[in-house]
Amino acid sequence: MPVNCRIIALALTLGAILVTGCSENVTTRLRLDQPFSIYGLINPKADTHGVRVFEIQHNIMLVRPEPIDATVTSTLVQTGEKQLWRDSVIQLDDGDYRHVFWAAFRAATGETYHLKVVRSDGETSSATTTIPGPIELEVLEADTLKPGQALMPVFVHGDPPAVPRIDVEYVVVGFSEGGSDPIFKSVVFNYVGRLEQRPGGLLLEIDMVDDFLAIFEEFDSDNVVTTEVIDLREIILRIHVGDANWVSPIGVFDEEFLVEPGSFSNVENGFGYFGSAYVDSIAFRPPLALIRRAGFYVVGDE
Repeated sequence: MPVNCRIIALALTLGAILVTGCSENVTTRLRLDQPFSIYGLINPKADTHGVRVFEIQHNIMLVRPEPIDATVTSTLVQTGEKQLWRDSVIQLDDGDYRHVFWAAFRAATGETYHLKVVRSDGETSSATTTIPGPIELEVLEADTLKPGQALMPVFVHGDPPAVPRIDVEYVVVGFSEGGSDPIFKSVVFNYVGRLEQRPGGLLLEIDMVDDFLAIFEEFDSDNVVTTEVIDLREIILRIHVGDANWVSPIGVFDEEFLVEPGSFSNVENGFGYFGSAYVDSIAFRPPLALIRRAGFYVVGDE
């Protein structure tokens, strides 16, 4: 049966870091005697979870909507409770198909889940994940007196096992060259690797000066909008928290490296990645003094 968009998103959130740009017809580093390739996660903030399952034959290309030879179950290790995951089929824009197995349950911090994908002949691929603990984001008071700097501090309370991705989104408004038509833009910066350890958590300093220069260049390259008025409406910070297995073997999340088969996997007798992760976010507008110092337009400064 067709799967709804919400379950698709759950199956691919964060897992997209590993599979974006990856060819579905993969043979590099892939042992063809392994039964399955698996991509998915358990999200403790959701009540439904998804995992993509590919059969490994001569490659992992999947072009048919018929049921595949796979039974997917998960076991909550602490209690022994088992869940049977249901198969759903999605069709891509190119006409190809994907099988997304899903299950509805709530997962809690510290729980450990063991996923098994079993073929009718008994061949099994499996993976285990422990749900990461919660974090709390706090916007701190910025130092608005440092000349030439506009650093916006945000504190991450907690001890996340891994932070594979940090998105800092600027929601800005510009105007057409005529000055009458507002043009909304959203510009996202990758801040992964810029957390600093502090007592009780982690500190992130958003460099609004550097970010403004990049936003200015984007506006400047657009012949429709003017660079004279770039109004910052808000900043949205999204922290992606993963389980302890979300640690790249090369220290950074280089997509070109990680999508290569076998380079990053926690699946036994198989290929891919199954883990647990969630996204925490906070939206805020920095102090006007910081907005002004970064270079953004402030009403009344004409």
